Amino acid sequence: MIIQDMLKLNRKKRGYTQEQVAKQLFVSTQAVSKWENGQSMPSIDNLLALSDMYNLSLDELIQGSPFFKKPYVIGKKYTWKKGMRFMIGWFFVVSLISGFYYQSLWLWGMFVVGVTFLPLMMSDYWMIEQEGLTLKQYPKGLKESYRAHWTYITRSIPYSEITAVEIIYQPKIRMSPMDVGPDTFGLRVHLTDEQVSLPFKTDTAKFLPQFIQFLSRKGIMVIDERRIVEGMLTGKPIYEWLESQI
Repeated sequence: MIIQDMLKLNRKKRGYTQEQVAKQLFVSTQAVSKWENGQSMPSIDNLLALSDMYNLSLDELIQGSPFFKKPYVIGKKYTWKKGMRFMIGWFFVVSLISGFYYQSLWLWGMFVVGVTFLPLMMSDYWMIEQEGLTLKQYPKGLKESYRAHWTYITRSIPYSEITAVEIIYQPKIRMSPMDVGPDTFGLRVHLTDEQVSLPFKTDTAKFLPQFIQFLSRKGIMVIDERRIVEGMLTGKPIYEWLESQI
């Protein structure tokens, strides 16, 4: 249960003893101990007081991460506004290279080339929704992209079809100091007859503890062999957490 871990973790982060917390909340030390051992739950009033004491929102205190509204997009969602920004930016770059000689066929040729490869910049993304997960996948390759007329393939996975969700984290082997590529981080969704891999981005991974609890409430088994969620609750980078467990 995340809440008992969060209560203990945040008390220790701020250097409080159980006696000090109990004194500020006008409860017994035994009550604080039971909260942190998962034997009982604080009342709403005490949760609000703990939220103020630890300077956290209730969602961060109870679920280990900020609240996110559904549908929640993970990945880069393509929009026409982003496409227009790209084309305007590309036109400016080509104009700058050509010395703003707008009658140059070379300028317009380079602009057309940039627009031609625009579909290849579209990336897959997925969404967390109330009733399931929705995957938005673009066809791979230049021919496939144009055959689909810049559209994506939509796939819906109801939570009722998911048997388990596995948290995957694999540090990347750095070949040089200039290798700054991201580690492999995401979910492996187990269905009855297949598995689907879903990437997590750095800016969305902070919602993982709350999402995992959401899945658990749906009756979905969560596999976290490397205790990634536990590490995230400490606030440490995941690779540091894994190294500390060796």
